[in-house]
Amino acid sequence: MAFAVRWPLSRKILGLALLNLALIALVLVVFAQRQFGLSIESLVLGPARDRILSLSNAIARDLDSTPYTSRAELLNDYSRRYGVDVFLVDPRGQSLAGPDFPLPPTVLERVRGRPQESRPAPEDPLGLGPEGQDGPNLPPPRVPSPGRPPQHRDPSGVAFLAMTRNPLLWWVGVRIPTNGPQGERGFPAVLLLRTNSILNDKLFFDWRSLLWLGIALTVVGLLCWWPFLRGVARSIRVMDAATEEIAQGRFEHHVTLQRRDELGHLGAQINRMAVRLEGFVKHQKRFLGDIAHELSAPIARIQFALGILEQKLDQPQRTHLEVLRDEIQEMSALVNELLVFSKAGVDPGITPLACVELGPVVRRALEHQVIGESTIHVDIAPALKVMGHEAYLARAVSNLLRNALRYAGADGPIVVSARRESDRVVLSVADSGPGLPEGTHEDIFSPFYRPETVRNRDTGGAGLGLAIVKSCVEACGGTVVCRNRQPAGLEVIISLGASNTNTLDLDSSPPHT
Repeated sequence: MAFAVRWPLSRKILGLALLNLALIALVLVVFAQRQFGLSIESLVLGPARDRILSLSNAIARDLDSTPYTSRAELLNDYSRRYGVDVFLVDPRGQSLAGPDFPLPPTVLERVRGRPQESRPAPEDPLGLGPEGQDGPNLPPPRVPSPGRPPQHRDPSGVAFLAMTRNPLLWWVGVRIPTNGPQGERGFPAVLLLRTNSILNDKLFFDWRSLLWLGIALTVVGLLCWWPFLRGVARSIRVMDAATEEIAQGRFEHHVTLQRRDELGHLGAQINRMAVRLEGFVKHQKRFLGDIAHELSAPIARIQFALGILEQKLDQPQRTHLEVLRDEIQEMSALVNELLVFSKAGVDPGITPLACVELGPVVRRALEHQVIGESTIHVDIAPALKVMGHEAYLARAVSNLLRNALRYAGADGPIVVSARRESDRVVLSVADSGPGLPEGTHEDIFSPFYRPETVRNRDTGGAGLGLAIVKSCVEACGGTVVCRNRQPAGLEVIISLGASNTNTLDLDSSPPHT
């Protein structure tokens, strides 16, 4: 049964590596926050501080050269150009341009210079008291000369970040000096930039740098992990292919890995298991062959004795002798089946293979069958040739036809067909009978296995027919499988190596009845 791999191991390991990098980055961020007092504000404003201060300086210069009544239009123009809402308020939160509007409490606290609850209180750079009132005897902020941007000696104290919910908004505040309502110079003000996304590339992040960072991390991750993943995945594929061949009974396939780790050790153990399994199977078949060979002589002597005894008995007594003769004949047939099974399966690798024409082999197998009222259709291209052993192929086809006639001869025609697929030839024997119970399609090729619970002459032999088919096909270097047909029936499929002398004539032989 084929197993569909939905998540390859290499993809799982690579995903785990990327997750590991992400968790390491998260741990470093948490460590930096605990050890150095970094917060979301410093992480976000750190890379974008220069960009925000540059924008604030540009707005401050334009405000100095813009009439007080035209400041609202100037701020609206910046809002359109940068995709953010721009406001100008005084240290108490009152609007200095455009209509007045209430600020959220969190933002208002930062505007008034109040620290966040989880951070120590910073120095008041604008000289505001604890209640947001102007402190006494504090000089106003230094006013830059005309045409020059405001200079801030402590950039970390001039910008802040606040977040409000319902809806989620991000606020950036920068303290700048500007002209007051009465034209006074150096009037303290707070420039507010509001956006609904922290991913605003014009304000916070430069996506090109993040893209190059992601590409660099990906390349580094691939350089570190890809050779390892490729080696592990290749080793697993090699072991998977070898174990699949071993499961099909082809024990000569071994794992070839040049590794000195656990995977290399596992490959060596698979090879050792294959050798031992091959020995067990060969010894079993050789044992069966030896038993069958030893039984042949006494069976022959019994048959000879029955022939002599038959000449000396009266006609009424010969009836009992016929029953005994039938039992001996059945025993002899079973011994012959064991001999064929053992001979074909002891060492299939040394069986000499030759170019065999498939059509004559099928016709010869048909001549040995008792067809009766059944119908057999043969659909095999003339001169279709395979690499195999003629006697073994004839025995395998004969057993398949006998099995189909016995169980499905009265249910419809039996179709024997063959076709070439690339470098293989597929031979099929299909009937319209009851098929097989689910889960028994591999077991029926085992020796002495039969799905019926009662074994007698009416239901068939001892269960060696399909086992002999498998041994003969494997001796020819092929494979055999079976499957149920829809709506009814069973199909046995033999795959053999194609001969290079095959022709592509697709004419069919006439039906045999």
